Amino acid sequence: MKALRFRTYGPPSVLAIEDIPTPEPASGEVLVRVEAAGLNPSDQKNVLGAFKAILPRTPGRDLAGEIVSGDRKGTKVWASLPGFGNTHDGTHAEYVTAPLEALSIRPQHLTAEQAAAVGV
Repeated sequence: MKALRFRTYGPPSVLAIEDIPTPEPASGEVLVRVEAAGLNPSDQKNVLGAFKAILPRTPGRDLAGEIVSGDRKGTKVWASLPGFGNTHDGTHAEYVTAPLEALSIRPQHLTAEQAAAVGV
């Protein structure tokens, strides 16, 4: 899958699109296909090194997408995921794993882009 990654801290130029393996959900997690991801001020601070993320890392904590494996497959969801992009690969990728209880059903009247921006 494609993911936006950083291997060192610094300005936006340290970010690169990389091909990495699609993550496998752990017990209690689901795999979400990311339809849209928000760009949160904390994402910029993370890349700059403010949170001392474990590297290499995919940034991002806000998303809208669809559960593609695990419980509730096919459900459209949204979330702002604490710790994602720092201790867990984040949402700036094609897929992300997340605990089912951290996701909420996306309101039908919101587009994926609108839902992903709510956390910001």
